[in-house]
Amino acid sequence: MSRWFICLGIASIMAACSQTVSASDDNEESSELSSSSQKKKSSSSESSDKKSSAKESDSKSSSSKGKNSSSSSAEKMDEDCVGEPGNPWDGTTAKDFACGAGTKLSPYIILTAEQLAKLSFVVGSNDSDYQGKYYKLGADIYLNEEDIIDDKGALVADSTKLHKWTPIGNSSVAFTGNFDGNNHTVSGMFVNTTSTHNGLFGNSSGTVQNVSLENSWVSGGKFTGGLVGYNTGTVEKLTNLASVSGKEECVGGVVGDSYQKNYSSNSVIKNVVNKGIVSGSSKVGGVAGCAASVTLDDAENFSPIDGVGFVGGVVGIIGSSSRNEFKNLKNNGKITAKHFVGGISGLCGGNASYSKESSSYSCIEAYKCGSFSNAYNQGTVAGKRYVGGISGVACSGTISLLGNVADIEGEYGTAGVVGSASYVTSKNLYNRGNIHGGDFVGGIFSYNKEGVTSAAYSTGKVDGDSLVGLMIGYNYNTTMADYYYLEQDEQEPFGLNNGGGVATPKAAKEMQSKDFAELLGDEFVYDSGLNDGFPVLKWEKE
Repeated sequence: MSRWFICLGIASIMAACSQTVSASDDNEESSELSSSSQKKKSSSSESSDKKSSAKESDSKSSSSKGKNSSSSSAEKMDEDCVGEPGNPWDGTTAKDFACGAGTKLSPYIILTAEQLAKLSFVVGSNDSDYQGKYYKLGADIYLNEEDIIDDKGALVADSTKLHKWTPIGNSSVAFTGNFDGNNHTVSGMFVNTTSTHNGLFGNSSGTVQNVSLENSWVSGGKFTGGLVGYNTGTVEKLTNLASVSGKEECVGGVVGDSYQKNYSSNSVIKNVVNKGIVSGSSKVGGVAGCAASVTLDDAENFSPIDGVGFVGGVVGIIGSSSRNEFKNLKNNGKITAKHFVGGISGLCGGNASYSKESSSYSCIEAYKCGSFSNAYNQGTVAGKRYVGGISGVACSGTISLLGNVADIEGEYGTAGVVGSASYVTSKNLYNRGNIHGGDFVGGIFSYNKEGVTSAAYSTGKVDGDSLVGLMIGYNYNTTMADYYYLEQDEQEPFGLNNGGGVATPKAAKEMQSKDFAELLGDEFVYDSGLNDGFPVLKWEKE
């Protein structure tokens, strides 16, 4: 079967490869492009018969496992571009990119695994000629041919026969340019190391966008992610289907760690999806293991996430920063850990630590969670200490528009929305999952200290040993309004209410009505076909 799949989007690639350098570009760059094109035409001519034969064969074949069928149709390649797409990597590094000048109008085009390896080499060697340039995939890339992982994410390939990938960027050098995957896929990537900064990109302060990673295995030390190990720039429209595991902290399906771009600007994660199994020890997340001073918008996890401490369906740990902005987050996978565990995040703000069997945290104004909104969890969450449907802990910030519909299980500090909250302003919250815990157990919070909270309801069963409430396990000096719970025998809304606040019982039929949605406020809506008729948040329907 032919492995030659020409995956060019002809309009964009021809424009990129044959674009005349504008008057604003310097003459030296134009001259270099012209010379490079003449050399590449010669090379392209020599292989024209081979390409023609491959096209005829390709039109009769179907895509093999792990290859993107949408990118496999044969299309005319611009004569300036060289390289035969579709072949698995032979372990070598190309001398040149397929074509292009590295500018925004004429990016370097990458058609083969060998050309992608060149990008890794020029970044790792800190070659100034390639810093800040533009790069674009023109085809799917196959770094190894065989099945790397099975349907459960386990490594099935013979690792001794695989080409090992060297990430683009490392602990000393960051990728500073703009990489556009052009909606193509990189597959067959194999990374197995104890070193730091691992992924397709090990370290990026530039932009990485529009690419998927599949049928791949990524295992490393600190800062390990499927697509970007350490990000201080922008990642957007990325999808991970690789298995990702880490032996140290900050392990994520898409990004290992995302940190501030500089003292005044956030790094950015936007429109990303994880469908690969992620596991590790500390600070493990479906999308990102660690994140601080980050703008994270529109992220979703579909796979099981497993760790020990600071583990979340989307982010393992959200570091303290008033600039944090997290919104439009969803989790569908099962989350399992011991300490600081959440359907969306294990910890947001605060200063926390854990040992083998115990954990603790402190929360002061300096340890800010930031802004956390529009989050939804439907994956079961199981842990021991500080376990929440949305977050294990939230400290000193604003959280809003949060919903959980999954069962949550823990031993200490267990709740449907946030395990433990301090100095937090919260509003528009709901829980429909059943909550099972030991001490400090609640439908919304297990513990809420000196916060301001409003517009919340819970319908799930809540059981435990001590300080158990249908709404809050232990309420301390919190200002409250518009709290409602499904009436369940004689069970109380608070395990202990120290400092005021009330919650109102409702029958199921009352809560399954348009009037009840209106009672909660403008952010809730009624739809008889959703959520068993109980109100949903408006953003969930948009």
